[in-house]
Amino acid sequence: MIIMINGVFGVGKTSVANELVSRLDGAMLYDPEEVGFMLKQIIPDEMKLQNEKTGDFQDLNIWKPLTVEVARQYARHTARI
Repeated sequence: MIIMINGVFGVGKTSVANELVSRLDGAMLYDPEEVGFMLKQIIPDEMKLQNEKTGDFQDLNIWKPLTVEVARQYARHTARI
C-alpha cells in the first residue's frame, strides 16, 4: 500500500507521515525530496538545461521519473525479502 500525502510547504506532511510510519507495521517513509536533494548535489549547473537552472530540484527533468523509478525498484527489492 502507498499513502501519498500532498500539501503546500510547511503544513506538516512529514510530521503526519512519521506518525503513520510509527503506527503501521512494516511501513517506511519515502520522501521524494531526498531524490531531489541528491540530484541537486550531483548535477553541475553546466550540465543542466536552461529551464532547469532555477535552483528548484522539481524543475530538473530527471526528478519525476527518477523518483518513480526509485520507488519501483524498492518495491521490487522488498518483494524478494
